[in-house]
Amino acid sequence: MSLAPGFVRVAVLAAGALGAAPAFAAPLTVRFSQCSEFVGLVPVPAAKAQALLPARYTLVVDAANTARLVVRMTDCQAIRVGALPARAGRLAQAGLLIASPDGTAADPNTGINNYTLTYASNVPALVLGLEARGVPAALDAAMEYDVKPPLGAGSALYAAVAPQLGDSTRFFLDGSVNTPTYATTFLANWWRVAGRSQVRMQTDFPTIAFDFASSVAFTTDSGNLLGQLTGTNRVTSFAITYRGLYDAATMVVDTGP
Repeated sequence: MSLAPGFVRVAVLAAGALGAAPAFAAPLTVRFSQCSEFVGLVPVPAAKAQALLPARYTLVVDAANTARLVVRMTDCQAIRVGALPARAGRLAQAGLLIASPDGTAADPNTGINNYTLTYASNVPALVLGLEARGVPAALDAAMEYDVKPPLGAGSALYAAVAPQLGDSTRFFLDGSVNTPTYATTFLANWWRVAGRSQVRMQTDFPTIAFDFASSVAFTTDSGNLLGQLTGTNRVTSFAITYRGLYDAATMVVDTGP
């Protein structure tokens, strides 16, 4: 049985109203299949980034005293949340690049650690599962992600997120991307403090192919959280880009002290 949009909105609001996630909530496993993604890094003032980061984490800052805002959007032919049936789905997230809090994903060539600022998906079960663990996820049933043609040099990318709930994740990407050719393993950790607990969203990519030569712009409202960090409503090109393709990945969401 499918859920009516109104019911989903009420359910997500109720989940958010519960407040902090219970300590050591049961892990949630999410499996992704046949996916395309884009990740871009934007230099932002370290002072602005530090103000958003809980004291337990260490911000990655370069010699110019700039931090990195990490923006990611993913489109998958199948996303399976727990034991629920798989469905096509998309997600968008943004966060700050940090040093590894637990020693995992510490090699920058094969891993990354980010503190989560915003998260959205068009998969209601994923949104509810994250909300229940203290991650402020938002539902965007109409999230867009389009690459034409899917493979080739200079393919046109357009992706947009505008959640029905919350406004800090509203942004869009546009530009050109290439077929990824550099294959590697990868481990991505996205962290979030939830009350007295911390949440780790750890995604293991057995194999993912990257291209690093995309030319993509990032646009958002200069008044929202991401726009305030960048100081503008449009970043014409990311400092570092990753266009990725992968057949399968598994995310485990767990909580701890």
